[in-house]
Amino acid sequence: MTTKQSPQALNDTVIKNGYCVGCGACAIPERSPFKMVMDDYGQYQSVLKNSDIFATTQSDYEKICPFGSGALNEDEIAKQHFSETCKHNDQVGYYSGVFAGHVSEGDFRKQGSSGGMGSWVLNELLSKGLVDYVVHVKSENADVNLHNLPFKYQVSATLDETQKGGKSRYYPIELSEVLKEVKNKPGRYVVVGLPCFIKSIRLLQAQEPILAERIRYCVGLVCGHLKSAHYAQSLAWQMGITPQELEGIDFRAKDPSQPANRYNTYVKGHSAEKVVLTNQLFGTDWGAGAFKYKACDFCDDVFAETADIALGDAWLPEYVQDGNGTNVVVTRNQDVQQLITNALAEGRLAMDDLPVEKAVQSQDAGLRHRRIGIIDRLAFEAEAGHWVPAKRIKMTHRANPGLENEKQRLRVKMRELSHESFNLAKVRSDINVYVKSMMPVYTKYKRLGVSLKSRLKSKLKRLFYGN
Repeated sequence: MTTKQSPQALNDTVIKNGYCVGCGACAIPERSPFKMVMDDYGQYQSVLKNSDIFATTQSDYEKICPFGSGALNEDEIAKQHFSETCKHNDQVGYYSGVFAGHVSEGDFRKQGSSGGMGSWVLNELLSKGLVDYVVHVKSENADVNLHNLPFKYQVSATLDETQKGGKSRYYPIELSEVLKEVKNKPGRYVVVGLPCFIKSIRLLQAQEPILAERIRYCVGLVCGHLKSAHYAQSLAWQMGITPQELEGIDFRAKDPSQPANRYNTYVKGHSAEKVVLTNQLFGTDWGAGAFKYKACDFCDDVFAETADIALGDAWLPEYVQDGNGTNVVVTRNQDVQQLITNALAEGRLAMDDLPVEKAVQSQDAGLRHRRIGIIDRLAFEAEAGHWVPAKRIKMTHRANPGLENEKQRLRVKMRELSHESFNLAKVRSDINVYVKSMMPVYTKYKRLGVSLKSRLKSKLKRLFYGN
């Protein structure tokens, strides 16, 4: 009886309370009562389409949703897959190898957002015969250039097809369509995804033997948060290309003459193309969280802890000055580890071994937001009497004091206001409606950040030098 009630339970908890991240896992089982739709905020969300929920399915939906009450957490899933061969770190999860570097061979690094390791790993798995197909995000029409909208999950079988999925896509996507294709098409697959998406795949594999058999590897992306479609539109609109005109975007166009964190945004409209330094555009401060899914504020996985390999940017002083890009890499699967080891010996990769603490340092801001700030955000929801998903951090932890607590409140406010004000801007055909609505909150947030840094410096000075 519990299994047959789970669609309604998932709807009443995760979906109705805004914690759906749009992964599409709940829409994949046979006769699923859920479907994925793009909402008014430009986010994929699950909708309970079938009122006859008790007769449609035998799947347990709360156990396949990454935010569902019955789902295993990241520690529990990863332990099943990696505990026998890996060490464990509280921030990174399980790991067998930790590296920083880039691809030396071919154009992988040039065509990637960072060091080129994403496309390289997928190509190695294909070329070494470990998989037959790659499931990844690229332009809907594979014959057009890399930047064209919309983006969606697709299946690739060749290096040429795979490389069309290179680069970061800060854009909403969902898995239900492509995983139905995986179920219908025999073969061995590797899937690329954000931490919550990889988690949903692991949860699906526990209930769907065909996915457990066919999906052989998961490549995870180190994640800050997922953006709505309006994020891309807001950047283009500031560059003079309206949402109606926008045809394509490159969120991270490299400039090798600049540090890796000073990249450009390229947009293409019906009759114009523009390139602007990204940090000159409003809303690109990742910490502020404009156009973020609410679910992302309640995820505590940065390093894609359930994936066989996690790839991100090496935001470390010794690497960030290289504008060509450098990856931080965490391996957990022995096959993938061996691919990297062999390529290093052959000179096809330029990689340094990293202490796991350096990997943590490379994602310091994201980890603080996900592992410390989440205490406040859970408290805000609980204080309002709202349902919250179960997390690895316990609600018994004390909220952060004073200014830190206020910083989280402002981040929540900016997340909510960005969605609302941009919709109003579209109604009024004026991007300034969005910018002017957000600016007072963002200004207060930045001033608060200065105050926090000043207090931290004073605290450190007293610690090391006395009063």
